This record gives sequence, structure tokens and C-alpha cells, in this order.
Amino acid sequence: MRTVVAGVIASRYFIPVCFALFLLLRLALILLIPVTQESDAAQYFRLATGIGAGAGYAEHGIPTAYWPVGYPGLLGGLFALFGAHAVVGQLANLALAAAAFFLVLGLTRRIFQSATTARVAVLLLALYPNHIAYTPLLLTELFFTFLVLAGCWLSMFHGGRRAAIVAGLLFGLATLVKPQTLLLPAMLVLLGLVSCSGGREVRRRLRNGLLLYLALMAVLVPWSARNFLVLGSPVLVATNGGVNLLIGNNPSADGGYLEDDALLAQRRFSLADQVAADQRAKALATQWIAEHPRRFLELIPHKALRLWAWDGEADWSYRTGFANYHTFANVFRGVRAANQIYYFVLLALFLASIAMLPGRLARVTVPWIFFGYAFVLYTTLISLIVFGAPRFHFPLMPWIIMYASWVVSERLHSRVDAPSVVARPHSDSTRRDPTGALQVPIAGDYRGLDHA
Repeated sequence: MRTVVAGVIASRYFIPVCFALFLLLRLALILLIPVTQESDAAQYFRLATGIGAGAGYAEHGIPTAYWPVGYPGLLGGLFALFGAHAVVGQLANLALAAAAFFLVLGLTRRIFQSATTARVAVLLLALYPNHIAYTPLLLTELFFTFLVLAGCWLSMFHGGRRAAIVAGLLFGLATLVKPQTLLLPAMLVLLGLVSCSGGREVRRRLRNGLLLYLALMAVLVPWSARNFLVLGSPVLVATNGGVNLLIGNNPSADGGYLEDDALLAQRRFSLADQVAADQRAKALATQWIAEHPRRFLELIPHKALRLWAWDGEADWSYRTGFANYHTFANVFRGVRAANQIYYFVLLALFLASIAMLPGRLARVTVPWIFFGYAFVLYTTLISLIVFGAPRFHFPLMPWIIMYASWVVSERLHSRVDAPSVVARPHSDSTRRDPTGALQVPIAGDYRGLDHA
């Protein structure tokens, strides 16, 4: 059976079939389930409509920076060209998801030095129900995921100045979508420095890191200057950081998104006073944490559970935005249940990869093998401080899928024709690629399974 599976994965048609399946499942959802944009998606649509119409980034005629501008800015540009229609954003989501498909394929193959692992990864991504479900929703997740994957691809495997600058521009856009991205490239720079073997390589890494952050700031500074001009304060990205901290740290906090507390009312939010309101919210949250350190610590596991325990949150958008949801409620519930099982399996395999890692460092690309783990940890730590929500782990899922696929691939290789197939490494000695990343012989990747 494993031999048959290995043969299917190695087929020259495997990747085209996976990509066709990937596109068809997502396009079918756009065409067959008309969903009204609700909550955050509706807000992004309204803001983007104003941008597309030339009214600037404003709510009710009042300039704003409350919502990060990245995704509404993308939609607004598209709306200016093609009209303010939800399907324009949905097709953009489809294109972004398709680009992410190939980025996952390339990153997985280079990080794990295995085309088999990469092929398994794109299959798992193609079939992942929650990823499919996000395509018709005008939310930030697909755009942000694409930007991070693209920035990582350039930073990890293209060591030139131009690649560093383009990566910085991509991470700058990602920061305009989610401000916490600001520190993410630093993780890449630090990991790159860990793998350096000499002073020349250290200087090159530091130079590229500097170029990356200069390009990133070239994206952020104009937006911050705009905020200073229209809001009277040099807000770097958005004016919602304080309230997000307060949502997760107040007398009624339960670890998730909960605004029904009297402490939140004390920030006295208004669009015209949003900068001061954000500062008040931050002050209220930090004061509450200082006065209730034990409760803050008690909330940490609840925030972690809110972040990681459940998946399939896109179902809420269909429940509220699809007119015939209740007619097909059992179908939606079944898909949600299947997705949860799928998600738990992916998480279990991801955790298994951590245990598997020490014995296989000689068969992967160091240091980039560690980035996915660091990204997961970084996002988790942010949620433990603020609050947890399933949407926050969406950009992590392609990375979790990469590691899950690695476990599956290693399991497959350990059994397929094990007594008769002799693995032949590319080289008997350790080598480095042009980026300086440590690469090693692919001792366990049988050549019959490792062509793309």
C-alpha cells in the first residue's frame, strides 16, 4: 500500500492535479455559496469602497487608522480598477491563495530537502477545509499569509541585496495588515546569523537585514506621516493596540474576544478621539494587569486554548452571511466536524515533528527548519498577552502543514522498499547554498520519490 501511495506522490501529474483541486474547491465555494460579508469583512469592504471611490481612509467622513490599512488598501485599489464588488475581493483571495500554494511547495522542498514532503504539503493544504472556507470572505488572512510566505522565501533562499529589499517591502505591507509583523523579519535575521561560518557571511547577513528593515520602514513611514497629519499623532500603523490589550485583560476577560465589560467603556472611544482613546485603553489594561497579576496569569491557559483548541471559525461567516445556511446546516456541521479532526491530526503531526527533529538535523536546511517553530511560538506569546482567537493561527497553518508533511514523508520513506532501496545522497560532504544556509546530504530521500 505504501508503495502505491509513494508512486502516486511521485507521479508527474501529482502537483498539477493538486493545484487543479486546490483551485476548483475554492472557486466552487465562491460560485455556489453566495455569502454576505459580515462583521470585520463588512468593515473592510466599507473602508475599501471609500478608498476606491477616492474618499481616502475614513469612517463617516472622519479619517481613521483604527483598522490596519493593509487589506482595505489592497481591496480599495482593486475596487478603483474593477468596481466595488465582493467578487473582486474574492477572486483576489483566490489568486493570493494560489500563489501561497506554490510558495508552500517551494519553501517545503528547500527547508526539508525533500520533494516528497513538498508534494504532501500542497495536498494537505489543498484539502484543508478552513483554508478553503476563507476564500469568499473579505478578511485579512489570505493576504497576510501570502505576504509572510513570500517574504520568507526571498529572505531564506535569495541572498542578494535586491531580494532583501523586496522582502522588506513585502514585510512592510504585512505590517500594515498586522502590526505584530514588525519583529518577524528580525527572527529571520537572527536565525541567519546563527548559521554563519565566518565574518564575511556575518557582514552579508547584517547588510541584508539592514536593507530589509530600511525597505520595511519605507512602507511604514509614509503611512505614519499620514496619520500624524490627519490624526495629530505619529501612529505607526493603527489605533487599536490598546483596546486589543484591554479586551484580553479586564474583570470579565475569559481569554477570548469579549468587549462586554465596564472597564472597556472607560476608554470612551470615538473616531475623532481615537488616538487618545487607544492610549486610555492601554493605560487601563496595564493598570488592571498590575493590580491583578494573579488573574493575568490565570488567563494565560485560557488564551492559549482560545488560540489553539478549535478551528473552522470561518463557519461563523457562513452561518451569519449565507441565507440558506439552515437548509444545509447538517452539511455545514459535518464539514466543521471533519475540519476539526483534520486540524487535530495536523497539530499532532506538527508536535511529532518537534520530537523527530533532533535525529534529523543532518537531513534538513539549517537554520530555516527552526523558523516555523519560532513563528508559532511568537504568535502564541502575543496571544497570551492580548487574547486568543482561532483566526490568529490561520497564517501559521501552512507552516504547521509543512512540518506535518515532513512527518508523513519520513514515515513513508522508512517503509517503502526499505530492505532493497539504497538511499544515495547528493554529496558526501556538507555544503551551503548561495544564501549561506546550511544544507546536507538527503540521506533518506529516495531519488524515486524526490523529483518535482
